[in-house]
Amino acid sequence: MSQMKWQKDYEVKLIYPCRTAKLLIILTVLNAFVCFISSKVGLNEHGIEWILASHVGVATLACLLVFKFESKSESMLVVPAVGINVSSVNRLGQVNTEFFPRQLVQDVVIVEAIIMRLATYLAILYQDPTSGQKKIRPMFLKSRLKIDELKSIYQKVQKNLNFVSEKKS
Repeated sequence: MSQMKWQKDYEVKLIYPCRTAKLLIILTVLNAFVCFISSKVGLNEHGIEWILASHVGVATLACLLVFKFESKSESMLVVPAVGINVSSVNRLGQVNTEFFPRQLVQDVVIVEAIIMRLATYLAILYQDPTSGQKKIRPMFLKSRLKIDELKSIYQKVQKNLNFVSEKKS
């Protein structure tokens, strides 16, 4: 389960636990594949060094790939007059940041979708500055936040962005 932290009243940060079980499954499957290939190619006759080196190499590559694509944390900073800044950090420490200017943000909504299960998440509705099309940016997809937590984030974002009630009625 992810851990939600409020930094003051305008920034929410979700911290995800490390999923070592997923990494171990990937390593096991890849190492079984390496053993199978090495027996077919005939690397077993050349000694245990080749098999050991291939296992270490496969394990290192699998760890790097899993850590690159697994999120460590996601945060959303709402600055009332400026806009919304969304950032995510992966396990290797790389930061991806996206900024949505206030004049292009039309609304922030709670969306429900069926993706093999009922998924409830937050989404930013905005206008793309290059094409002028309306787009949607889902937030916190990996978090599986409860509806009460999503509502609290939604209410604070609505308050901070000063969306007027005439739009909603």
